[in-house]
Amino acid sequence: MKNPCIFAWKTISKSLIYLFFVIGSLFLATIVYPTLYIFVHPASRSSRAMRRATHHVFQVMCAMMWSTGQVKIEISRQDREKLKKLRSCIIVANHPSLIDICLLIGFLPQADCIVNAALFEMPIVRLVVRRLFIPNSMDFGEILSLCEKSLNDGNCLVIFPEGSRTKPGQKSVIHKGSARISLGTGRPTLPIHIEANDMRGLRKKDPFWRIKENGPYSFHFMIQTPILSEAYASMPIPVAARKMTADIGRGIFPYGQGESEPVSSET
Repeated sequence: MKNPCIFAWKTISKSLIYLFFVIGSLFLATIVYPTLYIFVHPASRSSRAMRRATHHVFQVMCAMMWSTGQVKIEISRQDREKLKKLRSCIIVANHPSLIDICLLIGFLPQADCIVNAALFEMPIVRLVVRRLFIPNSMDFGEILSLCEKSLNDGNCLVIFPEGSRTKPGQKSVIHKGSARISLGTGRPTLPIHIEANDMRGLRKKDPFWRIKENGPYSFHFMIQTPILSEAYASMPIPVAARKMTADIGRGIFPYGQGESEPVSSET
């Protein structure tokens, strides 16, 4: 980066965002969650309060990233309102960066997700994920049961069907898990395409101090047409899962992988 002042500011501001995430996770796990657990009953109401608290913390985190010039987020007002009111739905999206889940939970007041079981062992982070999210280490029957319970409680289940962060220039494999959960629970699936620019510093295995040299990280969220599980009811389960997985792939990559098409939106 040519300008040392810009380099220093981006490095410091990005480090502050990571620090806020750590502090926010500790605040949720040590103060907010125990307080809600003790004083808010029944358990279903307590769980909803915990998810909403997580939603608000991630909203503040998104505001910090925007105010420091690190991130630019574009989503239409109409789509923002849809996500705010959405309940009991499976949300599938492509996964261009480390912070995609933070951004999505910032839009969704009642969000749940299936996360890498390794997060349940990480210091600080595990304090949050163990309270609210579903590990991917269980067998599918157990995962399906927990997903159905969560969806029946009105939560939206966020899944990245690529299984890992999108790799630029490489075609992703769309896994069948989200389709199988939709078919098993009978809940609709909402594809979201996240159009992003250069994610250097937020890609898989990038060190936290690596930064994007030119401009902010840019995210454009585009909600696609919902996919209804009823449309596959007449098919054998293996066929239905393959067909729905292909439809999910087309939903989260509407212009094909490696291609993009700007769509006008409101911030």
